[in-house]
Parts: sequence; C-alpha cells; structure tokens
Amino acid sequence: MTFTRQVREELARGERGSEPERLAEASAMLRFGGALHIRGQSGVGYLVETDVGAVGRRLRATLTEVLAVTPDLEVHRPTGLRGVTVVRLRLDAPPPASLGILDEDGLPVGGIASRLTGSRDGMAAYVRGALMVAGSLSAPRRAAHVEVRAPGEAAARGLAGLMARLGVAGVRACEHDGWRVTAKSGAAIGALLARLGAHTAFLQWDGERLRRELRGDANRAANADRANVSRAVVASSRQSASIERVMRSPRWADLPEEVRAVALTRLASPEASLADLGALLDPPVGKSTVHRRLAALVAVAEELEVAPGSVE
Repeated sequence: MTFTRQVREELARGERGSEPERLAEASAMLRFGGALHIRGQSGVGYLVETDVGAVGRRLRATLTEVLAVTPDLEVHRPTGLRGVTVVRLRLDAPPPASLGILDEDGLPVGGIASRLTGSRDGMAAYVRGALMVAGSLSAPRRAAHVEVRAPGEAAARGLAGLMARLGVAGVRACEHDGWRVTAKSGAAIGALLARLGAHTAFLQWDGERLRRELRGDANRAANADRANVSRAVVASSRQSASIERVMRSPRWADLPEEVRAVALTRLASPEASLADLGALLDPPVGKSTVHRRLAALVAVAEELEVAPGSVE
C-alpha cells in the first residue's frame, strides 16, 4: 500500500466530527474529487470518483445522514490496463447550495464558502476532504512533498490559504498540467497529518523525517571532520618542510629556544594537533601559542625561499 493510500484510508476511518465539519469535508470532497455530468435526457447530476472504498462510503454517509441525499454507489473492479478499483458516487441532481459548490441559482461558486471554514475545525475538515480525494504524499523515506489537485485557480488558492492558516509552511498554488496545491516542509506536513487526524501516518512520517535529518547531520559532520583532517595534514606537511629548510640555514641558531622546541616537537609528531603539540612541550603551552611559533618558522622559511643563497 502506498503512503498516499494509507493516509486516505486512515482519514476516511477517523472520527467524523460535528455536522458543520462534515459539511465542510463533503464540500471539499465533491469540489476536488467530482464534477457535474449530463445524465442523458434526465438532466444534470454530479459524479465523484475515488480509488479508496472507505472514502466513498464516508462521503455517502455524510450526504445521506446530514443532507438526506442518497447517491448511487458503484464499484468498478480493475479491468484491462486499469489496475485500480474505482468507486463512483452518482447524484441524480446537482449538490445542494449548502455545500457551497453551486449557488441558489445553480451557478458554480468560484471560491470556498467561508461559512463552511470559519473555524479551525472547519478548515481542517475541508483540507481533510480535499486530501482524501485529490491529495498525494511522498513516501516518508523520500523528500517531503504533498500535493492536492484542484479543479481551478480559485479552488487552489482557497485551499492553499486554508493550509497556510493551519500552519503548513511554504504552501503554494501553482498551475502545472492543471492547478495544484503543493508544500515541501517535512515538519509542516507532519503537523498537518496530526491535525487532520492521521496519527499513525504522522508517527511514521515524523519518525522517518527525524531519521533523515539525523543521517544528514551525521554526513555533514563526517564531511567536516574529513575536511579538517585534510587541512591539518596539509598544514603539518607545510610546517615540517619549513622547519627542515630553516634547520639547514644559519637562521636556526638565531631562533628563540621556545621556537626551536616547537619545531623539533612538530618534526617528531607530524600528525599531532596544535593542542597536542602544546601539551608535549615543557612547560606546556596553549594551541594559540604553538600556532604563533610555527607561523614564525614558516615566515622565516619563506624569507629563505626568496633569498636562497642564505641556505647552507
């Protein structure tokens, strides 16, 4: 079972909520999962399709119990190249005006009816309905992505606004092969799943997200360590070469005793860090002091390189 189907199943089997919430959810399911259709000589009806039986049964129950509208429920098994079961709900008449899809005159309503989404529970119910019939989510182990297909610009922008108000970061409505609402924040998508009632899916999603972040942190730390080691090796090699050049020149005898001590310690311990070199000295010194003394040696070596005749 795909993660998208898992989420749809869990949402469809969850609590149905109050009557206003059920109306908001049904409105979204009809708008994002259905369309008007011509019923031959008998007029205009409405058709909703879903690939999850529990989603179809949930919508049918709401229409029957809350609005006293009983749609026909059809189940079409996979045939030929169609590899999924399709559940269709057929209404013999257009949806009631109370669902905010058509107005009192039977004309389409562009945006989302505010009376259905005036509360946070109403907003969550509407987003839940849209996600059940038209949403898709990436698998928890993959890059975070949620997408909801929309029937038009007004519906897409309205849904994006509701999701943003529910705390989904970076949600946007865009037109690409049809209008869609997308978001790519892993934390926000996880919070949305929890808010809509998909608690099992949320735990799976958030657990994988945390594991992904920990792996990323570990990889970045390992890369940083490798880079630090590489820089330390290069610096140590440069210091050792500089020390050997200075030791072959008359300038060696003119150096202070503490500088020569650091030089000899570096030659004896080429892989040691600055802090370790400081601890090996007598008396011990800090790594900043070691760094200054080695920098002085490198500077002398560079002077000798410019004036090679001074080297014996």
